[in-house]
Amino acid sequence: MKKTLIRFGVALFAALAASAAWAQEPAERAVQVLDQLDAGQYEEVAATFDAQMAAAMDAATLGQVWESLPQQLGALQSRGEPVASRQDGHDVVVVPVQYERAAANVSVAFNDEGQLAGLFVQPAQAPAAPPAEPDAD
Repeated sequence: MKKTLIRFGVALFAALAASAAWAQEPAERAVQVLDQLDAGQYEEVAATFDAQMAAAMDAATLGQVWESLPQQLGALQSRGEPVASRQDGHDVVVVPVQYERAAANVSVAFNDEGQLAGLFVQPAQAPAAPPAEPDAD
């Protein structure tokens, strides 16, 4: 019985550790940041800023910028699948978003300590035009 309890405890610990690691994936963290921004939780997001972000922007400014997006682009319609990559020592996640009047990409960057090191909203790039067909002459 004692061995069974120990095995159960080890299995439970391993499961919790795995779920905690999964929750810390960059794409998951980026989606959480966007959820918090959409919910108006600017203080909570600003609390995760690294020193450079904190020096550049406070929670009030973050809120003003985020709230200006729907004013400029219309209501948020949807979010696409986040795409994570590693760039210049940061985990960078690009989340495509579709607003009423325009598509954009939100890039969220995290440093190695998991702090928010960058947040950028850029117009979505139009898909590349297919190569021209050669003339059949």
